[in-house]
Amino acid sequence: MSTVRLFYDVALEQVKEPAPAELDKCEPNSSFGLMLRVSFWVILLFLSRALSGGAEPDRFLDFERSQIERIIEMGYNMDPRTAAEINTLKNAFPESLVPGLLDAGYLYWMQNYKAWDEVAKATFEEHSETALERAKDYLEAHPEDPDARFAVAMVELMQVIYYVDHHRWWPAFWKSRSSLRTMRRLHAEYPNYHDTKLPLGMHNCYMSRTPAYLKPLAFLMRFKGDWETGIRYMEEARESGLLCKVDAGYYLSAIRLELEGDRQASRDEMAKLVELFPGNLKFRAMLAELERGLGKQEVAMSEALEVMGDERLGQFPGIEGRTYVTLLWSSLGANALEITMDTAESVREFAGAHEGFDNDLTWVDFVEAEASWGLGRFEEAIRLWRLAAKGSDAELAATAEARLAKAAKPPNSVEPRPPVR
Repeated sequence: MSTVRLFYDVALEQVKEPAPAELDKCEPNSSFGLMLRVSFWVILLFLSRALSGGAEPDRFLDFERSQIERIIEMGYNMDPRTAAEINTLKNAFPESLVPGLLDAGYLYWMQNYKAWDEVAKATFEEHSETALERAKDYLEAHPEDPDARFAVAMVELMQVIYYVDHHRWWPAFWKSRSSLRTMRRLHAEYPNYHDTKLPLGMHNCYMSRTPAYLKPLAFLMRFKGDWETGIRYMEEARESGLLCKVDAGYYLSAIRLELEGDRQASRDEMAKLVELFPGNLKFRAMLAELERGLGKQEVAMSEALEVMGDERLGQFPGIEGRTYVTLLWSSLGANALEITMDTAESVREFAGAHEGFDNDLTWVDFVEAEASWGLGRFEEAIRLWRLAAKGSDAELAATAEARLAKAAKPPNSVEPRPPVR
C-alpha cells in the first residue's frame, strides 16, 4: 500500500458527478443547465473558508451542502460516468481552470490504478502541468484568495506523489518545498482551513517516523516532523474537513498500520470507509487484507472474492494484483485449498502479464505446496517446497526447509501452518 499518495483520494473527490435527478430538471443544452453543472464542480474544488473551517452551513453559493456530499459519494463509489463529466466541462468551459484541475486529479488516479499503462502516465504529466499553469495564472489575478493558493499547492502535491511513486526524488523535492510552504502559510493565516491539515499531518507523521522508501526525500527536505502534531492535524481534517475529510480517514488507516503497527486500528478506519463507500474497490481490497492480517481468513477470503467478481476490476490491475495475493493467503488460511490452487495459477498469469508486479513468486510456490499437501498431493508439495527453498528470501527458504524436514516423517505427523505475512 502506497502511503505517500496524499492526494489520490483528493483526486477522486474532485471528479464527482452531479446528481442525475437535479440535472434532469434542466434542459440538456440550456444555459441554466450548464451553469448548474459547472457550479457543482466549482463548489467542490474552491471551498470557502467558512466551509473549510467546519462551520457547515446548510447552503453554500445557493446550493445545499447535501448536493455537494452527493457528488463526493458518487466519486468515492467509483462512478464510471466521471470521465465523461470532466470532458463535458472541458468542452463547455475551455477557458476555465477548474476542468483542468479536475482532469489532472482524475488522470493521476487512473494512471495509479492502471499501474502499467505508460500512456496514462504520460497523459497525467502533460495535463497536470497544464492545470498547474492555469492555477498559477488564476492565483496571479486573485493573490488574496486562499482557495486559489490551495489549488496551486494541490496540483503540485499531485505531482509530488506521482514523482515519489516512480522514485523521481529530485523533482519531488522541489515540488514538495513549494506546495508545503503554501499549505503551512495557509494554515497559519486560516487555522480553520481544515483541508490544509491533511498534507501537513501526513508530512509530520511520515517525516517523524520515516519508512525506508521515503528516506531519500526526507534527507532532501531535512525535516524531522512531529508525530503528535501530525496525528492531531489528520484527526481534525477527518472530523471537520470537506474536500479532504475521507482522505484523512484513509491515510490514518495507513499510518496506524505502517508506522504504529496497530492492525486493528487500521482495520477500523478502513471499515468505516467501506461502509460509507461500498463501491470503492480499493477500500474493500484493503479491508480484506487487513482482516486477513488479523487472522479472519474466511472473512478476508469472502471479501476478496467479491472484489474479484466486480466487472470493473479489470480496469485497475493495481487493485487486482493485490487482491489476488490476499485471496491466495486467505483461502489457504481458511482451508479452501482448491481456491488456493486456482488463485496460485492466476497470480502467476497476472505476474507474467504485468512486469514488475511486486510479489515474490517463490512465495506462490510455497503456498501452492501447502495446499497440495493438504489435498494429498505429496510429491507435488515436496517439489514446490524445494523450489521455494531455493528463493532469495531467507525467511521463505527457512520455512520451506522446515516443511521439507517434516515431510520426511509419516504424512499424518505433518501439519503445515502458513506463516503470517
